[in-house]
Amino acid sequence: MRYFRNEKGFTLIELMVVILIIGILVAIAVPVFNSARQSAYDRTCQANLRILDGAVETWKAANPTSDYPKDETELKAALVPDYVKSIPVCPMDSDSYTVTGDGNTAPSITCPNGHHYK
Repeated sequence: MRYFRNEKGFTLIELMVVILIIGILVAIAVPVFNSARQSAYDRTCQANLRILDGAVETWKAANPTSDYPKDETELKAALVPDYVKSIPVCPMDSDSYTVTGDGNTAPSITCPNGHHYK
C-alpha cells in the first residue's frame, strides 16, 4: 500500500480547530444578541407608553370638559382612530397595557412586564 504525501484536503486537526473557533464565536455572539433583543423590547415598550401618554394629553386638550379615560375600554374609545391607529401592545409577549385612573387626572398606563413611562 502506498501513502500519498501531497494529497489535497484538510486534516482532522485542522477541521477540529475551525469548529472550535466557530463554537467560541457563537458562544460570544448569542448573549450579545439576546441582550440587544431585550434592550430593543424595553425601548419599544417605553416608546409605546410615551405615544399613549402623548395621545391621552392631546385628546384631553381637545376635550377639556371630558373626564380622562379610566380603563382600557375608555382609552380605546377615546383615542382610536383619531389619535392613534390602534392601541399598541407590549412587544415582548403581545399583552395589553394596563390603564388605571380616576377620571380627574391622567391615567396610569403600565406594561404587564413592568415597564413604565415617566
